[in-house]
Amino acid sequence: MKYRLTPALFNNIAITLSSFRWVLLAWSGFFFVLFLILSKQITQSTPSVLVWFAIFILFAALQTLVIASFIFFFQVLPSNKEENKPWQKFYRTIEWCEAIIFTIILPLPMMLFIYALFIV
Repeated sequence: MKYRLTPALFNNIAITLSSFRWVLLAWSGFFFVLFLILSKQITQSTPSVLVWFAIFILFAALQTLVIASFIFFFQVLPSNKEENKPWQKFYRTIEWCEAIIFTIILPLPMMLFIYALFIV
């Protein structure tokens, strides 16, 4: 059976995006700080557009954090470096678990924001 979302594919994507990892991490931190500052300013009389903007900033911070962590996790695959077969099999199992987790987590902040936008 041929799988489309493999650790090797994620590794190639992470290597391509590796130059952005620290920038994304910095933007994530900036967005979190900005959200904290804006959340202190929100009161009952704040227009709903500004409240949604603050929520968007929070979800943008989460999305950039997830993408940065994806790059850090998949930039180097330990199974490619390991010579010992049992350890290589162990590392490949961990890499497949990470691939499954990131397949779910990568689109999650965006999907949750869209869900909140339409439901709330």
